[in-house]
Amino acid sequence: MAFAIKYRELFKVSIHHLFFLNKGEDEFNSMNDSNKSKQLESFNVNEVFKIIPIAETARKLNGHHLVFKAQRDGFSVWAKVTGIGNDEPFVSLADELSFTFVLKLIDPGFYNYTDLKMENARKTYYFSNKRLNTESGSFPLINSSGDNQNIDETFVLSDDGELNEKEKLTPAEKNNLFGIISLFVKGDDIALNLTTTQGKLFVKKEFEIQLNNRKTFWRYIFNSNQSVNGSDDVKVEDADSKVLVTKTDHPLTDKGFIALELGGAELPNPDKGLSIFNAADNNYYSEIYM
Repeated sequence: MAFAIKYRELFKVSIHHLFFLNKGEDEFNSMNDSNKSKQLESFNVNEVFKIIPIAETARKLNGHHLVFKAQRDGFSVWAKVTGIGNDEPFVSLADELSFTFVLKLIDPGFYNYTDLKMENARKTYYFSNKRLNTESGSFPLINSSGDNQNIDETFVLSDDGELNEKEKLTPAEKNNLFGIISLFVKGDDIALNLTTTQGKLFVKKEFEIQLNNRKTFWRYIFNSNQSVNGSDDVKVEDADSKVLVTKTDHPLTDKGFIALELGGAELPNPDKGLSIFNAADNNYYSEIYM
């Protein structure tokens, strides 16, 4: 009698970037399921990050009959299963067992369109269901899928934490490092555990890392002086009629269009090119040459 080898998903980590998933001012998290699916169809996080299990984790996966699968919106780990309900790992997973993955940044323009502080570009973000002893009790745990919470600078490791975690990585794994994902079979919050109290698989266990798109003021630079009235969406900047700037900041998005007018004519939207930080007013600017 033949027996089929079966695998079930142990967990998934979705990595969503709202620059690609929002559509103009239409927010992904407020869309219906049909429109969300359309946005996700064209999204590929692997164009932003290279996501890989570290060498130590690759050995653990192999030894526990687990399989890493890269996906367009993140990655998942699948377990060879047994038992009547196919919900028991073929090799039991000890509570203290952990799996670590690195997010290596491959898009050089990432910080132009991502709502994170540029001065933290060389620091390491850390996402886990368990806090390190180098971090404070307020250090955030990884979000569950559907929390719709944007990551921020509170996920940046302390100097000691970064030093300790990088010691576990090879030189290649440290290269272009943005973040570390470290998931324990049993975490600090029972809702974030990878297995049930009986050591079985959940029906669904999904985590989420959501990156917000940056908002910038849009600066339009003309070759000649421009006439502006109160109904226009832009104003003269620093008394130079060749340089106009939006009255409010607007989100940068890969898709969609935000309608702005000057004298009844539509103004173009910027792409994800250079975002300039102005320390004087603590704002970011996108420049468009007309």
